[in-house]
Amino acid sequence: MYTKAVHYDGRLNERNMKLIQTLSFAIFGIILSVFFAACGDSNSASTDQHEHFEAEGWNLYWGDWQLAYSVYRGKADSSIEVMHVNANCMSEHIHVKFLDDNKKEVEPPTDDEHSLAWEIADEKILDVHSCGSWGFHLKGVKEGETTLILKVNHHDHADARTPAIRVVVDKALDAEECPFHEHHHDDDDEDEDHDHDHEHHDHEHEHEHED
Repeated sequence: MYTKAVHYDGRLNERNMKLIQTLSFAIFGIILSVFFAACGDSNSASTDQHEHFEAEGWNLYWGDWQLAYSVYRGKADSSIEVMHVNANCMSEHIHVKFLDDNKKEVEPPTDDEHSLAWEIADEKILDVHSCGSWGFHLKGVKEGETTLILKVNHHDHADARTPAIRVVVDKALDAEECPFHEHHHDDDDEDEDHDHDHEHHDHEHEHEHED
C-alpha cells in the first residue's frame, strides 16, 4: 500500500514538472513576443516621427523679404491677413518659411517626400505658379476675392496646412503696367538667390538688435 502511494506521487510530480515546463516556455514565448513587438512599434513610431514634418506656423515673404502673411497656431497676423495681386498680373516671388513651437523660423523640408501644394477656392479668380521648391507666384485671373490654402504634402496626406488666406485680385492691368514683370529663368536659381538674400536680411536684423 505504501509502495503504490509513492508510485502515484511520483507520477503526479512528473506531470506537475511537465506542466511547469510547458507554462514556463509559454510565458517565455509571450515575453519575447511582447519585447519584439514593442521594439517594432518603437522603430515604427520613430520612423514616422522622423518623416513627419511639424510646423506650428507659416511666414510668407515678398521678394524684398517684407512679410506678406504670417500665421501661428491657426491665428493669422491681423495687420497682414490679406494678400493682393492685380488681374492679368503675376505677383513677385513669395517665399515660404515655417515656425516651430517657440515661434522660431525654421527651414522647409529638404527631402523629396515633401512638397508645397495649395487649394484655391475659386480658380476663375486666382492661379498659383510654383517657383522653386518652396516658393510661388500669385497670378490674378480676374478681379474679385477668393481664398488660398497652402499645404506641405507628404505622400497621400498633408503634414501641415495654413488656414484659408484671403486673396484680393484687384483691377486688371496691361502687361507693361504690372508691378512685377515675369522673367524666364530657372526657378531653382531664383529660389537660391532668395535664400541668399534672406540670410543677408537676417544678419542685418541681428545687427540691429545688437545695436
